[in-house]
Amino acid sequence: MNATDPAATGTTATGTAASAPAADGGPGAPTPGGDPFAPSTGAARVFAVTGLVLLVGAFLVTVVLMLRQSYAGDGAPGPLRELAMWSLSLSGLVGLWAMCLPGDAVGHRVRRGAVFVQYALMAGGPLLAAFDPS
Repeated sequence: MNATDPAATGTTATGTAASAPAADGGPGAPTPGGDPFAPSTGAARVFAVTGLVLLVGAFLVTVVLMLRQSYAGDGAPGPLRELAMWSLSLSGLVGLWAMCLPGDAVGHRVRRGAVFVQYALMAGGPLLAAFDPS
């Protein structure tokens, strides 16, 4: 048997190991911290938690706008009051969903989209309350 035979030494024809990446930092070695620009589930979760904290402020602004319209108008808020509250409620549910699901349950794009929907619904509550005709 020849010592340069690739089958005998467990190497490929180029002389590198077939399945092991280079441990010395050469080509094929994993980067120490991973890809710094890779999508992060943790970052999406932080934005979801931040959205839940901001949701409290959006709820207070919505309630103040509805009370102001009730006292300034005919004593009742307008027809968009329920839609504003549904928007805020759904924002909280979507934010909890984006925050709590395990990382392998949904992909990063789905979680990122859920956080975007959370912020859009959160902004919709005060906007609906502000433009409510009464």
